[in-house]
Amino acid sequence: MTYWFFAAGSGTYQELDPIEDVPDELRRMNGLFEERLLYTAAPELSERSADDLRKELAGGPQRGFGADDTVVVYYSGHGLRGGGRHYLACTDTVHAAPAATALATEDLVRLLAERGVRRLLLVLHTCHAGAGGAEAVRDVARMVLGEFAQRPEAYQKQQLVSFSVLCSSRAYETAVGQSFAHALEAAVNDEACGGVLAKKLLLETLVDHVNGRLKGTAQHATHATFLSEGSEYGFFPNPRYRKGVQEGAPLTQQRAGHDGTGFAGRTAALERLDAWLNSPAAPGGWLAITGAPGSGKSTLLRAFHRRVEERATPAYGFGPTATLLVDVRHRRLEYLSSRMAEIRGSTRAAVAAGGRFVLLVDGLEEAGQPGDDEPRRIAERMKALTTDLPHIRVVATAPKWPARQMGVGAEVDLDGEDPTEDMTAYAARLLVEPDGPGSGSGWSPEEARTAAPDIVRLAGGNHLLLRLIALRTAMAPPADDAGPLDQHTEPPTVTRAFLDLLRTRCADDQEFGTVCQLLTSLAFSRGAGLPRASGLWSRVTMRASDMPESLTEEQVQRVLDIAAPLVAECLDPAGRSAYRLHHESYAEALRDEAPRGMAERVEWALREELEELADIHRDRPYLDPEAPWGDPGQGPTATKLAKDIADLVHARVQEIYVELAGTLPSWWREFPETVIVTSPSGLEIKSPPTDTQGGQTVVVHAPDGGNMHVRRFSQQNRWE
Repeated sequence: MTYWFFAAGSGTYQELDPIEDVPDELRRMNGLFEERLLYTAAPELSERSADDLRKELAGGPQRGFGADDTVVVYYSGHGLRGGGRHYLACTDTVHAAPAATALATEDLVRLLAERGVRRLLLVLHTCHAGAGGAEAVRDVARMVLGEFAQRPEAYQKQQLVSFSVLCSSRAYETAVGQSFAHALEAAVNDEACGGVLAKKLLLETLVDHVNGRLKGTAQHATHATFLSEGSEYGFFPNPRYRKGVQEGAPLTQQRAGHDGTGFAGRTAALERLDAWLNSPAAPGGWLAITGAPGSGKSTLLRAFHRRVEERATPAYGFGPTATLLVDVRHRRLEYLSSRMAEIRGSTRAAVAAGGRFVLLVDGLEEAGQPGDDEPRRIAERMKALTTDLPHIRVVATAPKWPARQMGVGAEVDLDGEDPTEDMTAYAARLLVEPDGPGSGSGWSPEEARTAAPDIVRLAGGNHLLLRLIALRTAMAPPADDAGPLDQHTEPPTVTRAFLDLLRTRCADDQEFGTVCQLLTSLAFSRGAGLPRASGLWSRVTMRASDMPESLTEEQVQRVLDIAAPLVAECLDPAGRSAYRLHHESYAEALRDEAPRGMAERVEWALREELEELADIHRDRPYLDPEAPWGDPGQGPTATKLAKDIADLVHARVQEIYVELAGTLPSWWREFPETVIVTSPSGLEIKSPPTDTQGGQTVVVHAPDGGNMHVRRFSQQNRWE
């Protein structure tokens, strides 16, 4: 796969007013896409006539794009309207004759389509760019639909499968200077748009960030996706993405690029897991890692995952191994199935070579919503996998009491082991390197080894409590005359140690209050947590806490820095970065300290955000799906509300948005007049359903298992 970037535009014209910033802007964008996003940049198409620009974009017969290539075209310069069409001005453009002397926006798309482009993003930095995007898409829609209806096999193999337009301004707005380019560059480089787990930056996230920087001007960027294949790789690869960083690890370790095992011991437990994996006979069930909260179940699971991936295959006595670690906290069985489907190819290759597939499931006891039967559903699937497929091994963290009733074939009980030696080594390591390998503190290894036994005694065998105490202790250099840490200390609790660590990392009580308010929103959220992008996390916090002033991005970043050892980055259904507390015990500590009714206030704040942004998704990972919409005991359920909102659009569009969009698409407010959404899968063609576009009947063929929908939205349907 090759990512191609074309920067084109004109700042000098024979007839139109000059634009001095265009050459600098094109160089800036070339640098952004080539250096930060790792695109292959074509020579700049600057100051070209309309004919020259057409020839350069069209290329020759030997300059076609590969089936896996992605193309981004960025155009900067004057935009013109004439005869109901939008044009990109070139050096020889005559205002009175745009058809003859300028490049029609939809023709730009046609030129690249003739070269076989399948994934295309068009970025228009012109005045009236929004109108240009809509004009381009209307014509391309007819082209794509015509090809799809007449020759579906050609569409499947050669035509566009992913097409989006990003415009620097709405229709009839003026694009000012390099403001859009500077804002786009800042968005790509901002951690608020994506941490280290997200492989791509979503267009709607970038547009939100761009518009935040354009605030106070008369310019508003817009975006629309018209074709999408649902690929995990989008037009904007995340420059902060780190391969191998595990979801759910503390943010300090994720940012540093470590896997977050945070574990120095449990040698006996790891050896038992090794023996279980190396057994030639089918296990007859899945293996449960059990223990009290804070005993280190998740940490052991991650340590074992790393061990399996790093150890040489002969050490286990079988062929290649494919591994998958899945966090199912507040998630359903379908999420686990989809993650397994993502690595189907590598799994088949490993099994074909005589190897095994090792599935590791974290947080089984917290799967689904509180009180539902989702943990049992997932356990039954794991049992079926190990029973029906002898090459599969499944390990999951689980509480003791239900584990023995859910098809467990073996168990590693962490409460039954003496972890004192391992915990002492772990405490000493945390004192020296509190934020993971490579970090530092004021402690020497000798001082850490001396203080570690006291920390272990204070923790009372609780791995989580040990970590909190050690992190707090590491913040101050050791005193020469210090006695045992626990000589004048009451037995600590996780809640007290958690809040004490937070308070110590804050500059003052006011900052501590802000930190607690933002983290409390995470404590009452569900699923992957809350996304920082688009301001959802901060706005929910302000609504739920009745904060008099808006939270700034700088404050949110400060909170993430303060709470970095206690917060984890995860991925929401759309693949964007979301944040939650690193451990459920931290969430419980905040919920216990929260004012009465805070759970309902956070829930209500989330629903208000969904309503205001015209959310149309059935999949709401942050909400209880059956909780009342209105005041407690009143109003329709969220399920009914989802149905009511979904009636605003065709059911097919709703289905696709669930798959592709995730949550809260702010670009819905700027929805274009025509939208096309596809989710191709399979090659068999169904009998064609029909729909209307602009009053004309359009025949739409959909591949089996996929769907395609076309709808025209009038001005009355648009949100301004």
